[in-house]
Amino acid sequence: MPSNLIGLFEKANLRTNCLTNMSSRSNEEWLDALGERSGAARDKALTELRDYLVRAALVYLSMHREELTRWSQEDIQALAEDMAQEAVMKIVTSLASFKGASKFTTWAYRFVINLTASELRRRRYQDISLDSLRRDEVSAFAPLISGPDIVDPERIAQQNEYRALVYSILQEELTERQRLALVGVYLRGYSMDEVADVLEINRNALYKLLHDARKRLKQALQDRYITATDIISAFES
Repeated sequence: MPSNLIGLFEKANLRTNCLTNMSSRSNEEWLDALGERSGAARDKALTELRDYLVRAALVYLSMHREELTRWSQEDIQALAEDMAQEAVMKIVTSLASFKGASKFTTWAYRFVINLTASELRRRRYQDISLDSLRRDEVSAFAPLISGPDIVDPERIAQQNEYRALVYSILQEELTERQRLALVGVYLRGYSMDEVADVLEINRNALYKLLHDARKRLKQALQDRYITATDIISAFES
């Protein structure tokens, strides 16, 4: 993470904490000011709320730095400002739903965090495609056909046999969509929602796809009188 982005996040964190401690508005005062049709009091409350939400969004983004390594400081700041502005609009139209069970700022905070999290997920989806999963498939299954890392000839032969067998089953007895589901969820660590979105199915359909893939792999091994334990044992040090 570039130092300029780290500085941006640290500054946002400090300012958000200061604002939380400094704000003296009661819940009723927030509702009264934001509930006005117009006026200086309403404008001041909107500005204060928006500034708070921008900083809150930046703090949230600082917790997901690994997803922002290619982002510029300007892009991150713009995203935080966009999410804050959208959150303000939603908050103003939802004032009647605030029941006062928590501080108003805590209630408002959830709006911008939910919006920012959703936007990050949406942008991650854009970076995942069927083509990228297909490319991942090659590298993900490469260890199955790569050379051994031990010197015991007998174990080398056994490992090579299992590598070739599992790779053959994956390529010949599983469908492409089953392989891509396995690669996306188990080998590349994408979320269920992300992989389901790429494959254009819902979560339940993805669960079934993964279940069927595991079942088919297990059955193919059983047909050859081999268990998963046999394979794992061959590769244990």
